[in-house]
This record gives sequence, C-alpha cells and structure tokens, in this order.
Amino acid sequence: MTRNSRLLSFHLSWVLLFTLGVYVFRDVVPLFVKYRSPADSPDGIILWVKLFVLFEAAVAIPLVAPRVYEPHDPDEPMEHPNKNQTASVLSSILFNWLNETISKASRVSHLPLDDLPVLANTYTTTNLITESFPHVDPFQLGKDEHLFWGLLRVYRRKYLIYSALVFISSILALSRPIAVKGLLASIEVGGQKSDVYPWAWIVLLFVGPTLVTLQEEWAQWIMNRLNIRNDAIVTELLFEHALRIRVKSETSRSADEPQEGGNAGNAGNASEKRGNLVGRLNNLVASDLENVRQGNKMWLQLFVKVPILIAANISFVYGVLGYSALIGLASIIALLPVPGYLSKRIQRYQIEKMNKTDSRVQLISEILNVIRMIKLFGWETRVAGQVKARREAELKLLRKSRFVELVNNCSNFSIPLFTMAITFGAYTTFQHGVLTASRLFSSYTAFMTIQQQLHLIFFAIPVVTQAKVSLDRLNAFLHDTELLDQYEEIKHGTVHREQIRHLREPDIIGIKQTAFKWASDSKAQTTVTPSGTRQREFVLNIDEELLFKRGQINLVVGPTGSGKTSLLMALLGEMHAIPAGPESFVALPRAGGVAYAAQESWIQSETIRENILFGAPYDEKRYNKVIKQCALERDLTLFDAGDKTEVGEKGIALRCARITLARAVYSSAEILILDDVLAALDVHTSRWIVDKCFKGDLIRGRTVILVSHNVALIRPIANFLVALGSDGRVVSQGSLDEALQKDRELLEELKTEEALHQADTELERPKIDGHDTSDGKLVIAEEISEGRVGWNAFLLYTRNTSTHNWLYWTFYIATLCMTHALINGESYFLGYWAAQYEDHDPSEVPVPFYMSIYFGIITAILFIYAVCWSTYVYGSIRASRNIHSDLVATILGTTLRWLDMTPTSRIVARCTADIQAVDTNIPSTLHYVLEGTVFMLSRIAAVMLITPMFILPAFVVSVIAGWVSQIYMRAQLSVKREMSNARAPVLAHFGSAIAGIISVRAYGAQETFKSESCLRMDRYNRAGFVQDALSRWINIRLDVLGNSLSTVLAAYLVYVAHISSSGAGFAMSMAVGFSGFILAWLRTLNDFQVMGNSLERIQQYMTIEQEPKSSITGVPPAYWPASGDLRVEKLSARYSPDGPRVLHELSFEVKSGERIGIVGRTGSGKSSLTLSLLRCIPTEGAVYYDGRPTDTLNLEALRSHITIIPQMPELLSGTLRQNLDPFEQHDDATLNDALRSAGLFSLQEEGDHGRITLDDDIAGGGGNLSVGQRQIIALARAIVRRSKLLILDEDYETDSIIQKSLREELGRDVTVLTVAHRLQSIMDSDKIMVLDAGRLVEYDAPSALLERQDGYFRSLVDGSSDRTALYAMAGVSL
Repeated sequence: MTRNSRLLSFHLSWVLLFTLGVYVFRDVVPLFVKYRSPADSPDGIILWVKLFVLFEAAVAIPLVAPRVYEPHDPDEPMEHPNKNQTASVLSSILFNWLNETISKASRVSHLPLDDLPVLANTYTTTNLITESFPHVDPFQLGKDEHLFWGLLRVYRRKYLIYSALVFISSILALSRPIAVKGLLASIEVGGQKSDVYPWAWIVLLFVGPTLVTLQEEWAQWIMNRLNIRNDAIVTELLFEHALRIRVKSETSRSADEPQEGGNAGNAGNASEKRGNLVGRLNNLVASDLENVRQGNKMWLQLFVKVPILIAANISFVYGVLGYSALIGLASIIALLPVPGYLSKRIQRYQIEKMNKTDSRVQLISEILNVIRMIKLFGWETRVAGQVKARREAELKLLRKSRFVELVNNCSNFSIPLFTMAITFGAYTTFQHGVLTASRLFSSYTAFMTIQQQLHLIFFAIPVVTQAKVSLDRLNAFLHDTELLDQYEEIKHGTVHREQIRHLREPDIIGIKQTAFKWASDSKAQTTVTPSGTRQREFVLNIDEELLFKRGQINLVVGPTGSGKTSLLMALLGEMHAIPAGPESFVALPRAGGVAYAAQESWIQSETIRENILFGAPYDEKRYNKVIKQCALERDLTLFDAGDKTEVGEKGIALRCARITLARAVYSSAEILILDDVLAALDVHTSRWIVDKCFKGDLIRGRTVILVSHNVALIRPIANFLVALGSDGRVVSQGSLDEALQKDRELLEELKTEEALHQADTELERPKIDGHDTSDGKLVIAEEISEGRVGWNAFLLYTRNTSTHNWLYWTFYIATLCMTHALINGESYFLGYWAAQYEDHDPSEVPVPFYMSIYFGIITAILFIYAVCWSTYVYGSIRASRNIHSDLVATILGTTLRWLDMTPTSRIVARCTADIQAVDTNIPSTLHYVLEGTVFMLSRIAAVMLITPMFILPAFVVSVIAGWVSQIYMRAQLSVKREMSNARAPVLAHFGSAIAGIISVRAYGAQETFKSESCLRMDRYNRAGFVQDALSRWINIRLDVLGNSLSTVLAAYLVYVAHISSSGAGFAMSMAVGFSGFILAWLRTLNDFQVMGNSLERIQQYMTIEQEPKSSITGVPPAYWPASGDLRVEKLSARYSPDGPRVLHELSFEVKSGERIGIVGRTGSGKSSLTLSLLRCIPTEGAVYYDGRPTDTLNLEALRSHITIIPQMPELLSGTLRQNLDPFEQHDDATLNDALRSAGLFSLQEEGDHGRITLDDDIAGGGGNLSVGQRQIIALARAIVRRSKLLILDEDYETDSIIQKSLREELGRDVTVLTVAHRLQSIMDSDKIMVLDAGRLVEYDAPSALLERQDGYFRSLVDGSSDRTALYAMAGVSL
C-alpha cells in the first residue's frame, strides 16, 4: 500500500467514525435516559442496520486490520520484523501479539532468548545512537549542557503523547464516583426522581474504569519503550565517553568515608572524582541507570497526572458537597509543606546512601581484582570486616530512609481522611446538609482517589529525587572527568594554552621539548602529608629532541620508576603534554597502524585465537608463524581445544604475556610499542622470543619501541637506545655503544646482565591446567534456573529477618490484621454516621461526637501501623545485612578454581543490582504482598457480612485471575532470567574494555568495541522489550476482570438485594476496593516472583564450592611457627578434584633459615608447588610447617604465616601505608624500616621530586607504580608480616635489589623459596630444587648438583655464556 493510499484510508476511517458518533449521540445515548427515545426511531430496523454497518466500517475493520510494516531504514528492512510492528490496532491495544509467545512459554520450562520476538530496528542501539547523540553527547553538542535537557529533546514527542493520555485518563477516572453517586441515589429514592436508568450507571461503572485502564497502560507502554531506548542510549554514551577519559592514578577512598580503625580519610575530592573507574562505571550502569529508569516512569505522573486527578476530584466533591469541599482543599494545601520537607530529607539520605553504596561497590570491585592476593595472604576475615563496616554505614542510612517512608505512608493515609472528616463536618455543621449515603460514599470514593495520589506523591518524591541524584552523577561523569588531550581539544574547540604540535610526517616518531604528567590538573595528584612532605607527582621531561628510528628496534632502558612506561604512554597520547616552547612536538604516525603490548598483559575472556586476532582477518600461514615465534606452540598442545581454549578473564590459565605479544606481532601495524614483554618470561623463553620473533621475518622492517631491563639479551638486535634517569629525563640516546659511553650505570648493568644467557633446553611438560575441556571452555556458562522461583530462594530472605522467625512473623502479621480491621471499621463508621440522617433529624445528629470517634479510629490506625512498620524495618535491615554478609563470605571463601572460571562481572552483578533488590524492592514488595493479602481477606469478610452471595463472583474472578497470572508468570520468569543474564555480558564488556583501555586506544579498536557493546545491549533490550509488554498484557486483563466484578456486585445490589443505601454504599466501597486490590495483589505477587530471581541468583552463589572452614581445632598455638622448618612427604596435587595430577609425590625437607632456589621449565610445577604449600589446590600427601601438618591448620592461620611475593604483585588502592599495613597493626617507623630494608629508598634520592612516601596514594592494582616498585613494596609488606616462610617469584627488573634485601635484611631463621628465572640469583642458595613435569628431578646444594656429570642443573649452567662466574658463585672450580 502506497503512502497516499494509507492517507486516504486513514481519512475515510475518521469520516466514518465521526458519522457513527453523530448517530450514537442521536439514537444510542437516549436509551440510557428515562422519558427519551432515539431521534431516528421512525427508521425502525433500518436505523440499527445503518449503525451496525457504520460500526463495522468505522471501528471493527480498522481495529482488526494488520498494519503495514514500515522499516526504520527503507534500504535495510528487517527480514522478520517484530510482531508489534505488523499487529492490528486492537492487537496492539490489548497486546494480543504476545499471545503466541505466552502460549509457547506456558508449554516449556524455560523460554530462551532466541525464542522471544526480535528487537524492532527502531530500538537497535546503533539507530538510537544516530538519532540521539547529537542531543546528548557533549562532543556533538558543543556546549556544557545537563544530560536531562538533551534527553528531553530526544523524547519530547513521546512525553507529549504520554501527557495527553494521562490527562484524558485522569478526567475519565471521575466515571467511578459519578456512577457510585448515581447508583446509590437511585436506591435512596427508589429510582423515581432519577432521569437515568440504574443499568446506565452500572454500564458506566464498567466502561469508564476500563477505558482508564487502556489509556493508562498505553501511557506506561510509551514510557517503558522510552526507557528501553534510554537504557541503550545512556549505556553507550557512558561507554563511548569512558573510551576518551584519561586513566589517572586514582584511589577508591572517598573523602567523607571513615577508614578502618576510626581514622578519617584524607581531605580531598569526593569519591565521584577519586573512584575506581571500573567500579564507578559498574555502579553508574547497574544502579544509577536503574534509578533514572524508575524516576522516568514517575516524574510526569508527579507533575501531570497527580495535579489533574486531585483537581478533578476536588471539583467533583465541590459539586456534591458545595463550598465545604473548599475547606477540605484548604486543609490539603495547609498540609502540602509536609511532602516538601520530606523531599529534602529523602534527597539528603539518597545522596548519602548512594555515596556509601559507591564506596561499598568500589571496595568489592577492588577486592575481586586482588582476590588471589587476599586468599594467598589469609586476609579473608579482615577484608570481610572492611566490607561489613561500609555495609553498616549504608544500612544505617537505609534504616533512616525507611522511617522517613513511614512518615510518608502515615501522611498519605491520614491527610485525605482528616480532610474528608473536616469536609463532612463543615457540610453538616455550616451548610446544615444531609449526609446521605450517595453523597458520602461518592465523596469517599473521590477522597480515596486523592489519597492514592498523595500516596503516589510520597512514593514518587524519593524515586524522582533518587533519579535526579543519579542523573546528576551520570552528568558529572560525562562533563567532569578528565579526557585525553586530543579529546579535550575537540570538546572545547581549542588546543592547549601552550601551543603544541602533533606532527603528521610519516617518517618521524618522537618527542621534543615537552613535559608529561598523568593529570592536567596540578592538584589532582598532589597533597601535603601531615609531616609536610609532598605527595608523589611524577613528571616525564623530554628536554631535547628524541627521535626513534623507523624500521628498526629501539630499546628504552632505565632504573625502576624512571618513567619508561610513561615514555610509551606519552607517545600514545595517554599523558597530559606540557610543551616548553614553539618547537615542541609529539609525533606518532598512525596511518600504518600502531600495536601495543602492555607490561601487565591485557587478555579478554575469549579464546586464545580471538585474543591474538583481535578482530583482524584470519591468515593461517601468518597465524602459525606468530604462534611459533611467540613460543606458544607447546602451550597449545596442553589443551584439548588448542587455540580455541578460553583464556579466562585474567589470563590465569596461560602465560598471557606471550598472547599479548602475539596479538601485536600478528597485527598489520607498522609500529609496535612493547612494554617489557620479556619480564614475565623465563630466560630460555625470552631468548626464543628474541631469536625467533624479534629477528624473524614478521618483525623485519617494522618499527619496534621496546622497554626492557634485559639489555644483554636485546643488545644484538637493538639499533637505537634511550636511557632514562631516575628523575624522568633522558640520560643518553643513540646507538648502544654511544649510550654506554655516556652512561656508566648502564654499562655496569650490562655487564651484570651478561650472566642471563642460558641454554635453550626443551623439556617435556605435563598439562598445567585442569580446567580445560574438550570444547575449550574455561569460563562456565551462567546458570539459568527454570520454572518458578523456588521456595528456598524466598526462605533465604525470610529466615534472615529474625533469630526467632515464628515470633517475628506472627507479631508482624498480627499488627497488619489489627491495622486493616480498624481501616474497615473506619469505613463502616462513616456509613453508620450517614445512616443516622435516615432515622433522625439532622439537628439531632451530634457531629462533634462522631468526628471525635472518627479521629480516634484514625489515630489508632496510625499507631498500630507504625508498630507494624517498625517491625518490618527491623526484619528487612537484618535480612539485608545477613544476606550480604553471607554472600561476601561465600565469595571470599571459595576456591581459586571457581574464581578462575567465573567472570568478575557476574559477581559484581550479585553485589550491586541483586543486593539492591534485597535492600529495596524485595522487602517493600513482600510487605505489600502481605498487607494486600490481609487487606483483601478483610474486605471479603466485610462484604460477606452485608451480601454473602458476593463470595461466588469473587471466587470465580479470583480463579480466572489466578489462571491468567500463572500463564503470565511462566513467560515473565523466563524473560526476567534472560534479562538478568544478558546484563552481565554488558558489564563484562565494560570492565574488559576499561581494563585494557590503553591497548584498545593504541590499536584504534574503539569502533570494534563500540559495535560489540551495541550488540550486547541489543540482546539485553530484546528481553526488556518483551518484559515490559508482558506487564501491560497482564495488567489489562486483570483490570478488566476487576471491573467486571464491581459491575456484577452493583447489579446485584440494585436489582436483587434489598438493603439500605448506607449498607449498599459500604458493601460497594469494600467490593470496589477488593476487586481493584485483588488484581493489584496478583500483580504485586507476580512482581515479587520476578524479583525473587535476584534471591535465586544470590542463592546460587551461596552454594558454590568452598575451601575448608575454620575450626577451633585448627587454631595453632600462639608461639607457632617458631621456625621455618618445612618437610614435604609424597606431595601430589591437582587443579580440580577430578583433574590430572600436576605434582607427583614430591618429598623434600627444608631447614629453618635455608634459601632454596626452584628451577624448571614453564609447566614443570613451580607455581603448582607454591599453591600446594598454601593449600590453594587439592593435594595428597603431607606437608609439615614447623612440625605441624598443614592440613590440620585453619587456612587463615596457615596463609597468614607464609608470605608470597608474586611476579606481578597486586596492591590495593589507598595510601602506601595502607598497603603495607592494611589493618593498622604497626607504626610508621616499622613501615619505613621495612621500605628501607626492601630497597625502595635506594631507588630514589632524598628530596627527589617523585619520592614515594607512606602517605602517597596508590592506584587500584598499583597502576601508578612500575612492576619493579610493586615488587619492592610487596617485599616490604613481607618484611612487615615477619613470616618464617617466604616464597618469591623473582622478576628481572628489581631482582638485584630484592636478592640483596633477602640476603641482608631477613632474619636468619626465615626460610626463602625462590622461583627462579635466571641462574645468577640462586647460585648462592643453600639448595637447588629442580622440577620437571611435576616431579622432583634434583634437590641438593648447588655445588653438589654441579658435580653430577649428567645432571639437569649442570647442563643449564654449562650452557650459560657466563659458566665460569656461575661455578665460582657456587664455590666449585672448573
């Protein structure tokens, strides 16, 4: 059908509809009024034939005719459009297009996402971005405008349609009190003086509320579709903005947040500007966006619907009771300051609570990032204590807000009732009116509507307030976060205040006369410590011209903390550039592509192949070369799925440094920037990489800028060298020989590093990971429950509300019953008051007496309800506390294997959105379900006292409603579960992209990540679209059933029952309340079932595999360990209970104070041995530490007395003091001594500009420190812990410093196990342990091992280029 044809059809339908309207007014309306007849009655049967034909042509056919699909983009129509896009008008109004989906869901236990209707192309994220970003993206706006105004422009048409529908439905809502008044009036006067037939009022009682339902549900459908769009738009806006921000060295501690031990945090910016970026984004997307969604549903109701409904009902009361209604209006206006006051209180609590929630979520996010360190150190209990402290601060504010909500509820309940009593009193006292049943109960209905609107005000104010707070937080992130220089220039349309050139010449790579900092704001990282020392603020200074050689390998060297990584970041544009003059420039041509390999390898939770390809086309020949040259061939043979094995979120299952290098080498980029990629590799693997990769054909002709400490190994291939000093300045540059002549320290380092050359000996290696399966899946699929939410999930909540559950729930429900008995008594008393005017002269009715009794009843209701609410608050807060505590405890108590297989985003989702549901939605919904149950039963009892026959239609309607609800619930639960599981990948993608944001920007892969984010968002919105439609589907059907019940009762009271008008009014008010509330109750019950999915998801994590729990028998004596003696007998280990052995019956003994070096190829079992000693993996055999078998000790006791220093140490965000002593057990003198002993001060001079002190802030994970500095801090932490057993996984960068500290600073009774990457560091060890394929090959003193002619260790030494020096270190002469 062409556009003109559709326009003509539309015009014709409206002409016919107008004609039908004229006939209805002339010939149908008179049928409802006495003494009138149809105007065209002489036409006889012809009249009704004409009406039938007109109705069919003007109404029936347009309603049922399918719509023509109109694609969003005519050039790209959908092959299978969403059914809503082709549904008829009637099907759209009643949501019948969902019937097929609901029917399918009712026949299966779970309906997967792919069986849901597809997402319409008008809601796909890419299309929404195109339409909305010009209005909301600060970059495209070109001005600093609040996000709210941009969204308002985007949705202005939808908001206008919504407002129009709400306005019409608010006027139509008067149909119910008008119908009640007419019905009761006909009973009072016997129908003799009424001009309208009683059945006309009965029809109005059904038609009016039904039309209101249809309009309100369509208004909600418009708003929910708008929210779906808003979710996609804001999520992608946050994601794209996050890709532009500068990764500064920030901490997660907020200024207003007390630290452990009661010390206040340092003064500074709020957590909004200091927060952990990933945790902050998680909270913005998970919590704040949900708050905006809820507020978006409410704000137009608050400003459009509520005022219209209140004004319309006041007008109705004025028409019934005269000017007394104005007195009631005056009392309402007098009480209006109450919600204003409450609004301010609620807003304050919401802001404070969100900050506390931020703090908790950031702490949990950080804990999950360093969870391995926490478990290896035995810090679970203490970390749980820190989380508990922040949780208590959050719950304290939640408790306050709940009691403010109590005042809300009491105000909502009492204001209209007091107003109504005052109005009735004024009407009977001042106007001397007769308070008949028709006047009283119709006014009562209007006042109940006013009460509902006031309730909506009190409910909406905190929701809208919280939404405003969250919207402000979203806006602050978009406008106040610091961006990279290139984006700041685009955003503001200007360059730096000091002009800097970004050269585009393809042959120039370098920097000239420019300084670099990590933040453009000089105050962002500078504070003054209590001792007056300046906090660390590193500055990289390139004073002269520094040009790297094109097509050659450029080497960057320097001591720890000299700024080697910062130099690479400066080239990539990650640091803030400060030019020194007009000749300043930064040049990194990107036309040919740039690839970057970070020192801390960034691995996505994908397969090995996908990580290496990184979106590039698959070239089998090139790919196989990369695998071989990056020494990955043998590793891939260890997995059944080969390169299709998932690496895991943190790359734990494989040496991910080589995957990161392989990604850069495989890319087609002309420039490769490699940040110390050899640091995590042992020497023979490093030599392989240098010989096969750096000297290979894939690197030849490409520009390589390589940071490395292994100067001797890189020396033969390096064409250009840049040496940095500890002050962040270039010491020398040029060829290697030229640099050595200028830098004596570098020359000495080179001589030392010559000892690194060792033989390249291949050994057979066993499988090193028990996690892989034949399909390569490491990350387990998220479990999706099927069918209804189990009772165990709800019991998880109810059994945590009190220590005496039966007493708690009995008292709670008893107070609810008392409350609603009095509420029914209040309505009955009004009818009793009105009945007095039927039997007595108005002057004989004592109005003050009845008003005082009525006020007394209301006061009693408020008091009992306050007791009930306080009981509810006590139970809900206790349940929130216990469930969160148990969840954190189970996560902290799980195994490393489970943590390796579970993405952090899933755990964060439980601790954010699901815990938020436990805190807010679940307790409030449970309260409304129970209160609704009591309300409903009390109404049934009240109506049955007047009309016992009411039980029959009530039962029928309840059965039908229950059946419809069951069908609905099967579909809704499936959709809700799919929504929950589709949300985690969105958060995971966020976290992964931000964790590797520098790599993403270096590769120029932002668009790829944006596209993937859009796809994941579309999957989430596909389920969200159906969920909102399902809510409309059930609401329409339940409301129509409720209206039918009210209509049946009204007909019964008028034509069958013969009771007084007061009794009829009371029964009708009870029945209307029942019919409306039983359906609302079913909806709430359904919602509670859906919300139970959060409890179900939390419960899933309550039953995950756990490490052995602590017991009294596992507590060692206070003096243990007195020595570092270690005895191992037939130790075997696996990574999983049913996995293959990775250690095979190792037996050895270490005496206290001995230094043991552990050597072996990758996969020989070195890491497995350290994990076994700490009981981190399943073991067999016996390990004795200071004479005690470790399997009899509590894990916390064991791990807290063993210290491990990993190759990549993990640090917490906070000060250096908090990292060394997170639980405040030592003074500053002890901590400074530990730093001095660890060798940190030897790396920096007194008064150094970048000197690290105890008050310096450390970024999450130690992001603002080099790996070497982190290892030294980890050693200082070990010294502070004073463990008798120390396990060290050495690193090249600071190995000499650490080895010196180990020899000179540790006590003689400290046993040291060193996992060695080079022979020089362990040649003076007391013994050498050689592992191969999980077996102990050799174990003896170095001198003894060198005496073995065919020994493995001797073969390594003999293959070294510095064989003579190594023999000398072992005290053996050649």
